[in-house]
Amino acid sequence: MHYLLTHWLISLAGTLFLGLTAMVLHEFGHIATSLMLGIKVKTIGLCMKGMYVVREAGSPAKNLLISLAGPLTNVALILLFWGHSPKFVLANVCLAFFNLVPLKGSDGDRALTCLAQIQKESTTSPQAN
Repeated sequence: MHYLLTHWLISLAGTLFLGLTAMVLHEFGHIATSLMLGIKVKTIGLCMKGMYVVREAGSPAKNLLISLAGPLTNVALILLFWGHSPKFVLANVCLAFFNLVPLKGSDGDRALTCLAQIQKESTTSPQAN
């Protein structure tokens, strides 16, 4: 019985470590993209929903790229670790999927807002002749 409890606790700790690693790399995707696009990162934090990044505002196109960078980082990790670490792949699938669901505050919600802003700007800007 003691062996089963120890094995369960070690498995749980390992799975939590893989999930936290996937989350940190997801946020690193946002941070790296922000910096590459010239958008200053103000702070990085942790709350009940997970990690978050506060940065300067950018154009809707830059904000769209930054919003999608986290889930795309998870997709890259899925492809990189496919066949090597099923638990890490599953953690990245969950992060990519649930971050793209357009719920308030999610990457998917921000991406849809950016797309709407880009579409609005393109319809209101004067046509070049």
